[in-house]
Amino acid sequence: MDRFILPDPAEVEPEQIAPMMAQMAAMQLNLAARLVAQGAGPAQDEADVLLTVEEAAARLKCSRDWLYKRAKRLPFTFRVGRNLRFSERGIDDAIRAGMRFA
Repeated sequence: MDRFILPDPAEVEPEQIAPMMAQMAAMQLNLAARLVAQGAGPAQDEADVLLTVEEAAARLKCSRDWLYKRAKRLPFTFRVGRNLRFSERGIDDAIRAGMRFA
């Protein structure tokens, strides 16, 4: 696949940069979610699911603010573009390991 989908950045008009970056971030998020859902990477028994902040907060019974403040320290947090996502498997593993979330 030697074909380029995106234009040369030097040829992009300045007013097109922000909308193009937003589209690329959305595409990156969708592609990453597909990779995780398909179990791409190391072989796994079942595919992991990346949860949104709202879904992870509900699963952990905490607030969204609590997750945002601690995201860098939580081992199951991933940044996909500008968005935070949380590994469902990672949360389950942390709970089973007795990780304290307070």
